[in-house]
Amino acid sequence: MAQWKTQSIDLMKIFSDPRRLRILHLASEQPITVKLLASELNEHPSRLYYHVKKLEEAELLEVAETKQLGNLVEKYYKTVNMEGVLYRGDLQAQAEQPEVALSLTYQLIEPALKLYERSLAKVREEKKQGVELNELPYHVTINSSSDRMTAKEWQESFPHIMKALGKKDKKEFDWPERPGKKILSEEEANKVGTYQYVLISYRIEDAEELGIVTETEEEK
Repeated sequence: MAQWKTQSIDLMKIFSDPRRLRILHLASEQPITVKLLASELNEHPSRLYYHVKKLEEAELLEVAETKQLGNLVEKYYKTVNMEGVLYRGDLQAQAEQPEVALSLTYQLIEPALKLYERSLAKVREEKKQGVELNELPYHVTINSSSDRMTAKEWQESFPHIMKALGKKDKKEFDWPERPGKKILSEEEANKVGTYQYVLISYRIEDAEELGIVTETEEEK
C-alpha cells in the first residue's frame, strides 16, 4: 500500500536538485560509495559529501555497509526504499516562503525549457548545413493536452497519471487517499471546466552536459 508523506521546504530543495536526484537513483541500484558516485557523476568526491550528508539527514539515504581499507572506513550508501511513497507539498510551509517554493518549482522546469531552446537552435543550425532533423537532438519533450470534464473527473485523473509516469516496472499499487484532500460538494464535483495538462520531461544528464543545470543556493 502506498503512503503519503509531507514534502517540506527542505525536501523540495532536495527533489529540485538534479545532482541529488541522480545520487538517489544511483544508490537505489546497489550500495555505492561517494568515490563511485563521483565517478558516475563526473564530479570530485569532495563536492558530493555535502549532498550525501543532506540526503542522510532527510532519511532518504542510509549506510548499508562499511569496509575497512587500511586506516580508512569506506561507507556504502543505499537509497531508503521509497517505492510506493507519494509526496505532497506542505501548503502552510510554502505559503510562509512563497518565493522559495516558486523558485524551487522553476528550478525543476527551467532545464527543460533551456534544453528545448538548445534543441531548436541545433535544428536550425543543422538546416543551414543542409541537414533536416525530424526530432529533437536532446532528450526533452513538452506536451500538452486539454479536456472538458467535471471537477471530480479532474481529481480522479491524478492517480492514473502518476502511476504511468517514469516507472520502468509498472507494478500496480493501491492509490492512498490523500490527507487533506478537498471534499467537493455535489455541485462543485459536477461543475464542468476546461482543464489543461502539461507534461514536461527531460534527461538530467543532457542538461548537465550542456551546463544548463544551475547550482543550488546552498552550493554558491
